[in-house]
Amino acid sequence: MENNQPHIFYQLRELDPDRAFLSLFVPASFRKSVQILDLWNAEISRIREEVRDPHMGLIRLQWWREEILRIYDKGRSDNHPVLSLLSEVIPAHGLAFDDFDRMLHARELEFEGRAPESFDELFSYIDGTHGVLMKMKGLILDRAPEDSQNVARFYSLIGLVRSVPFHGSLGHVMMPQINVSDVKPHSKLLINVVGEVCSVEKPDHLQTRYLRAVQALTQLHLKQIKRAGFDPFHIQPVPFKEFQVWIKAF
Repeated sequence: MENNQPHIFYQLRELDPDRAFLSLFVPASFRKSVQILDLWNAEISRIREEVRDPHMGLIRLQWWREEILRIYDKGRSDNHPVLSLLSEVIPAHGLAFDDFDRMLHARELEFEGRAPESFDELFSYIDGTHGVLMKMKGLILDRAPEDSQNVARFYSLIGLVRSVPFHGSLGHVMMPQINVSDVKPHSKLLINVVGEVCSVEKPDHLQTRYLRAVQALTQLHLKQIKRAGFDPFHIQPVPFKEFQVWIKAF
């Protein structure tokens, strides 16, 4: 697994540039494992982008569930490059099948053809997807689960705000209280909902460099959202993003 680390990083950078960059703040001995978990997350995240038929999306989620269960039952699965990598990471860190299963189950909401009905349902979705992902990273890094969970919720909420235009172009909404017809520039309802989302409590006093980097990047994105007047269609890129995160994380 050591020999293909650069390949894994570049593959992750193509699918999820922010998480690829943030993985550089993970201690070298754990970095590969974190990148592989991020690759797994990228694979199941893009199912919603690749299929139009919700039933096909659920079938693909079930395929991933069965293949990961194969790793636990048979020792490994080589039916996908990411599964081959997970076959090494799972036993190395004692990762539980229930966590993978919970992530897949939470992603089923993406194929129900509706937005979350409330902020509670949105938080449940986030905690079951990115929250569980960060929990598994916390196990690898030997960090307190509550620290990882709080950072994951903040990072995910801001990420969903930034993704509103893209999700809207697919006829998909992940913000409560709004419909696809509300996903447009200068929509007052959308702006109000985004403002409420961005008022979530921010974690602080983080002990690891990786979590501080995630927090720093999220804060930078939040600042750009505020400058855009909470309108996702007018968010500008963060200037000198990588440099700013490096300074704030150390």
